[in-house]
Amino acid sequence: ADVGRRIRIEDYQYSADGRKVLLYTDSERVWRQNTKGYYYLYDLDTETLTPLADRAKGFQMFAKFDPAGERVAFVRDRNLFVVDLATMEETQLTFDGSEGGIINGTFDWVYEEEFGLRDGWSWSPDGRYIAFFKLDESNTRDFFMADLRELYPKAIHFRYPKAGEANSEIQIGVIDMASHRIDYFDTDTWNEGGDRYEYIARMGWTPAIDGKHRVWMFRLNRDQNHLDLLYGDPDDLTVTTVLEEEEPTWIDVETNKLTFLDDGEHFVWRSEVDGYNHLYLYRNDGTLVGPITSGPWEVTAFHGLDEATGTAYFTATIDSPLERHLYRVHVAAGSNGTPAEPERITRRPGWHGINLSSDLAYYIDTYSNATTPPVTTLHRVDGSQVKVLEGNEALIETLSAYDLPAPEFMTVPGADGTPLNAYLIKPRDFDPNRTYPLLMYVYGGPGSQTVQNAWGGSRYLWHAYLADELGVLVASVDNRGTGARGKAFKSATYKQLGVLEAADQQAAAKHFAALPYVDADRIGIWGWSYGGFMTLMAMLTGDGPQTFKLGVSVAPVTDWRLYDTIYTERYMSTPQKNVEGYRVGAPQTYADRLADTQKLLIVHGDLDDNVHFQNTIQMADHLQAADRPFQMMVYPGRNHGIFGGKTRLHLFRMATDFIRENL
Repeated sequence: ADVGRRIRIEDYQYSADGRKVLLYTDSERVWRQNTKGYYYLYDLDTETLTPLADRAKGFQMFAKFDPAGERVAFVRDRNLFVVDLATMEETQLTFDGSEGGIINGTFDWVYEEEFGLRDGWSWSPDGRYIAFFKLDESNTRDFFMADLRELYPKAIHFRYPKAGEANSEIQIGVIDMASHRIDYFDTDTWNEGGDRYEYIARMGWTPAIDGKHRVWMFRLNRDQNHLDLLYGDPDDLTVTTVLEEEEPTWIDVETNKLTFLDDGEHFVWRSEVDGYNHLYLYRNDGTLVGPITSGPWEVTAFHGLDEATGTAYFTATIDSPLERHLYRVHVAAGSNGTPAEPERITRRPGWHGINLSSDLAYYIDTYSNATTPPVTTLHRVDGSQVKVLEGNEALIETLSAYDLPAPEFMTVPGADGTPLNAYLIKPRDFDPNRTYPLLMYVYGGPGSQTVQNAWGGSRYLWHAYLADELGVLVASVDNRGTGARGKAFKSATYKQLGVLEAADQQAAAKHFAALPYVDADRIGIWGWSYGGFMTLMAMLTGDGPQTFKLGVSVAPVTDWRLYDTIYTERYMSTPQKNVEGYRVGAPQTYADRLADTQKLLIVHGDLDDNVHFQNTIQMADHLQAADRPFQMMVYPGRNHGIFGGKTRLHLFRMATDFIRENL
């Protein structure tokens, strides 16, 4: 049936010998990403294209070659399958996957959203085993949304654990690929272990340690402030704890927290243990060799260690938290002393997104700054440029005709006097003798940043438009709790989300209001998601009702009990243990404080699977109960991103009109 059909290649993967390619096509969205679709096998020797499996049996996910290039395994309908490429015969490996029950090899909603996990299985480096995540979501409560665009509403059901409610059970299984026998590691996370052993947030295979590959796992408690690095032996199933980390607040499980080195004897570990995110060298048995980096700045990514020269490559904020640069540092193995001084490789001020080649000889640099959209170049590891891969010339030329106003970077005092990073966008024809209204753009969530010397995309273009066309100054301030400034700054908001952040936004607004060219009676604030929550908190708490005349709150959280377990409890613990924190951090608590003089617009998509529309409905209920005037716009059938068709244009046109009329 597929003969003569052209397929659009969305992704591809080569076998280790480079003779076969897996092609991915016809994908569909599963929540945020297109992770289900169909795979085809292209043989470069025979130039033939074959479907990996019968399409009629359903979507396939996360297909991968084994190390020898002889088999491909994949997930379908929550079960694992393997195809022998010599015969194209398919064998089912797990049989218990079911809707609302067991999930094999992929994840439930909250693991995908908050731990960034989608692909949940991997081949062992010798091809003898498959290790996979197994979840049981049967005790996680069902959430449903109604698509009201039909004659009879269509219910969309999925399991969504709200703060304080039951999570899925989780464990790691290993399949012996010779016998297809499945065994599970006892990590105390499957129907036991209480809140002490709640999550497995990462999993992979170690290099050969004493001649054997093991499964490494990150295990977290429910409050996410205790992390165990575990090794599981696939032969006898023993689980050993190699390393433990504990924090008084929380531990962020970044994507490259753990990197095994090719020497088979060491790993590099990223940790905030000394108050900033840094790199540490460990032996594979968990013995600390010493720090690779240290100082009052953050490592934001580790790219690799050249073992021949003892050079580590990483991205960090040494020169400014507003920028990201590639650095290298000499690793003095075996020394517990002070790490050497890092050397900066990238030169241009701004934001460098680095992809280092596996042999550490070259890197790809996607560079931008506040007024330059991303340009991608190839460099030798010493920084010298080889070629431009994507110059983005058409966009850069188009934008040059507009001569956009550049953000001015500065610091402003927070509520407790802490200097906060900020930017201010002024119109091109700015006149210091006039007074202007001011719109503040906020996100403000834990570890985030809006103030950065990087391209701000369409949001920056809209802000520039407001400045030039409406004569509105636009500012943004990174309050306490935001990222790239160390652990103490980031965790100041622990167990009381929204309180200090709102106070900082209000303090910043007052600082701007005191400037001679700002009209103190015309200050507005807007944000999306956490920024929508912050908009409400800034307007309604403290002296917000006197400070902010206008707010546009898009897709806001209005009560943290409505949001998911993993994100919310990381920063707030559970509602059962932190009753007061949840009360003071809920915009709903302050609905009656909205002043008659304040103009509020709340916006939400009614099929938002992330921050449920329920948040806006409950906020509206509280505002109406207090007889407070506000406006609201619903986007039918739209999710947390509120896009598709003319939707996004409609939203920003409406917001522009609202600001023009009320600010």
